[in-house]
Formats: sequence, structure tokens, C-alpha cells
Amino acid sequence: MNEKEALLEKIKAKRGEVSKYLEKNEPKHSRYITISIIAGALAAALTAGPGMVGTGFIDSAKGVVSFGIPIWQALCLMATLFSVSAVIANGLLKERDLTSQIARVRGCDAKLEGLELMLDLGQIDLKQAASLYTQYLTEISHVR
Repeated sequence: MNEKEALLEKIKAKRGEVSKYLEKNEPKHSRYITISIIAGALAAALTAGPGMVGTGFIDSAKGVVSFGIPIWQALCLMATLFSVSAVIANGLLKERDLTSQIARVRGCDAKLEGLELMLDLGQIDLKQAASLYTQYLTEISHVR
């Protein structure tokens, strides 16, 4: 195997790692966002319902659920749980910085794909390709 083929194999292997990273983290990213939106909307609906509709909302809720506690307490408890769920989902999303990491990984994958194509077609010399490959790896050092 010559040096060009070796570099092409390294690029393909890294693109495989990138693909696995995205397969694992994109669904997780979507789940956090979905949970945050739905839980936040439900918390808002549970707190806004009595305020906007008044006793009609509370009377309707009494007919649907019965927890053995006053309905206003049940509504407050559910709204609190949904609100906490939304805050936790947002916190995990921000703490793990998934949005920017996924964008950075996607961008780097596109660069690696272009590098692979240029190297395969002989549009770039080996030394420059190796330099670019090394540069791209530093952009996604968290992908293993």
C-alpha cells in the first residue's frame, strides 16, 4: 500500500467514526429538543388553563382525573414536573453542547469528503492532503 492509499484509508476510517458519532448523537439531540418543547408547552397549558378559562377549566379537569387531592394541587404538581423536565432537557442539551458539536462534525465530514475526492482524483498533492487531514482532525478531536 502506498502513502496515498494509506491516507485514503485513514480518511475513510475517520469518516466512519464521524458517521457513528452522528448516528448516536443526532437522535439524542432531537430527543432533548422534543422533550423540552413538549414539556414546556404542557407546563404552560396546565398553568395558563385555570388563569384564562377560570373555574370551567378546573371543573373540566375534575371530571378527567382524580388523584385524591384537590385538582388545583394536581395541576400545579403536573405543571411543576413538566417544567422541571423541560429545564433538565435544556440543561443537558447545553451542557453537552450537542448543537454546536453536531454542526462542527457535519462540517468536518464535508471537508473530509472533499479531501478524499481531491486525493482520489489527484487534485491535491500528498503533503498538502496530509496537512489538511491533520488540521481537520483537530476540529473534531472529541469524535472517537
